[in-house]
Amino acid sequence: MRTTFLYIILALALLTGAVTTGCKKFTEGLNTSPNKPTSAPYPLVLNGAQVSAILVYEGNLARVAGIFSRSFTGVDRQYVDINRYNSSAGDYNDTWDNLYSIVIGQLKVVEQGSQAVNDKTTIGITQVMLAQAFGLAADLWGDVPFSEAGDAVKYPTPKFDTQADVYKGVQSLLDSAIANLQAHVGTGPADKDIYFQGDRNKWIAVAYTLKARFYLHMKDYASAIASAQNGIADAANNMMDPHGTSITADLNIYYDFMVNQRGGYMNAQGAIAPALLDPSSATYRGNAKTDETARFEYLYQEGLMTTDLDPNVLSNFDGWGNPQNQDGFFAGDTWFPLVTFQENQLILAEAQIKNTSPDDDAALQALNKHRQYMATGGYINTGYLPDGYKYDDYVLADFSPGGIANPASSGLTQEQALLKEILQEKYVTLVGQIEQFNDVRRTKNLLGIPPTTGTRLPQRFLYPQDEINTNPNTPQLAAGDLFKETTANTGAY
Repeated sequence: MRTTFLYIILALALLTGAVTTGCKKFTEGLNTSPNKPTSAPYPLVLNGAQVSAILVYEGNLARVAGIFSRSFTGVDRQYVDINRYNSSAGDYNDTWDNLYSIVIGQLKVVEQGSQAVNDKTTIGITQVMLAQAFGLAADLWGDVPFSEAGDAVKYPTPKFDTQADVYKGVQSLLDSAIANLQAHVGTGPADKDIYFQGDRNKWIAVAYTLKARFYLHMKDYASAIASAQNGIADAANNMMDPHGTSITADLNIYYDFMVNQRGGYMNAQGAIAPALLDPSSATYRGNAKTDETARFEYLYQEGLMTTDLDPNVLSNFDGWGNPQNQDGFFAGDTWFPLVTFQENQLILAEAQIKNTSPDDDAALQALNKHRQYMATGGYINTGYLPDGYKYDDYVLADFSPGGIANPASSGLTQEQALLKEILQEKYVTLVGQIEQFNDVRRTKNLLGIPPTTGTRLPQRFLYPQDEINTNPNTPQLAAGDLFKETTANTGAY
């Protein structure tokens, strides 16, 4: 690929280098305006859009989402306020601008350029990424610009489409993307595509998994099942952000934030995700068929950036003397998951239970396929595996009252216990990913994750102050609306 790392180094040097300046808000310094490469060859613009997207999916949006869903804990400066749910519209200016102006804006340029020469492969890739970006915006904010987004000249104050219409538009984008990719027309972006080097089949699988993700958000479980069955079927084809060891250049964004930029702002002390994985915890999720020791240690370690439990940023290249001789999940050169086989299987498992005619056997089969992957070590770096891991297949009886995955005291039926196991497995699998926060909200916090303060977890991100000031179409949210559900999440789960 990996000539494209040149573009990663150049772009992320700009993006992450901006963070070294002062810090008044937790988002300050995380935004930059890219060069406007409208006259550059469109494969290069696609490369720039993909590199810019790394900061969106792996940066501040993901950290805040992780604090809200309690994979992380804010412990210093602005992150203490975030941990207490003290958030204002100004906190979201840069994250919104990164998503809309940098990522979506560049992708619209690529779409136009590739359409002009009928390069259907690049059109399809671009449409997948546009759907991914617009879907994320709808997930986090609800009603957002869609039909008029990405053309600041024609639509300087774009309208806000309803969340439902955005999801429908996203599905249409993905359908078009699949059709364009299946047409096998055009040269494609080749190695300028940092994810799959223009491999159409891999992009088609990602498109189907994204369709399943967004159908799940719309509570269309039958369509989620149909899409997931065509989604990513092998973890080797996961969509992953690539990273390397160049300081302030191509590093994992989590690592760069916690080690180079804002050390000590965030750890995992008292968080819920590590407590579920820690064998010494009272809420440990392990049992006779499940040993989470290796996964816990891969994700979290004591005393790395604070004196308490921290996300595991151990990296062999930086001289810390990693005792496992393996990078942690948040290491500087660890590739970061965006759309994966793991998520696809767990979407399929959940949707089989939530469908109009629940199929517990099919749900269990999908869950066990994920567990079979984890039983090979899964995504855990091999240096941690000797510490202990086990993911044996479950049988339905394990979820009957009194079974190993359903203590009699829980009061859950077999089906309820199976659903809880699927959601809990997805929760710990998606540590660090924004989709974890989306799951917690749309399932009405079925896992019972306690808020750090008050009685409710946050339900959305706030519209940014800059958008409120400059776009009269921006919906008005009252104080406290951090806890107001988006339309898709209202009603019963």
